[in-house]
Amino acid sequence: MRHYKIGPTIMTVLIVLMLVAGWSRTPQPDAPARALTESQKRMVQKFGPDRGYELKVDAMKGEEFRGVTFHEIGIDQPFYRKGTQNLRNETQMGMSGPIPEQVRITWRKTGQVGSPPNHDDLVDEIVGEEIIEVGSRIPQALIDDLKRDPKGGLRLKFRMRKQSTLIGWDIERRPGYDVKKRDIYGEAVYVEAVHSMVGGDFREAKIYNGEAVRKGWYIDKKTGQKIETDY
Repeated sequence: MRHYKIGPTIMTVLIVLMLVAGWSRTPQPDAPARALTESQKRMVQKFGPDRGYELKVDAMKGEEFRGVTFHEIGIDQPFYRKGTQNLRNETQMGMSGPIPEQVRITWRKTGQVGSPPNHDDLVDEIVGEEIIEVGSRIPQALIDDLKRDPKGGLRLKFRMRKQSTLIGWDIERRPGYDVKKRDIYGEAVYVEAVHSMVGGDFREAKIYNGEAVRKGWYIDKKTGQKIETDY
């Protein structure tokens, strides 16, 4: 039987590999949860924990904004940003965490971004800025409705406007939807969304085959007049 002698260099490498393997199996502590701001605490108390919502953002017809950012008051990192925002390129996305009590909206001259390592930072000058009430405006009746039927989802809708950004809200449900029901292709059977508890400064039109089958509307903040729209 042959005996092989392991040199000191090979032995050192083996020891290091064993140590690294051991370290890799050592459970790492979870990152500490970020403390809620006072504003977030108020919204959790109002809506309940883990509510989440769907965010929908567009702009008034004929208006365009560049370098758009939405900040929750007291939070440095924006929760929404868009290079160019207009009516055609609306955004819809699911959001987690507390509903913002107030939102600071800014837009810039061109939306130019910086160079690495800060290439995500908008560096162009701010040409528009406003702070609007959001969660504080949503009525208790809507919250109670969601608690009675938690299958519904809250939608927060922003329509940017140079006069002042409009905000709307509603509850989206799909009555009769059953994930187990499948069509002949094995896909879930589509059920049209129904929106209730509609409120705020505007409502978008319902478009079918390029036509507005239900008019939209917005409240002119200067006159208080309700104006119908086809978008």
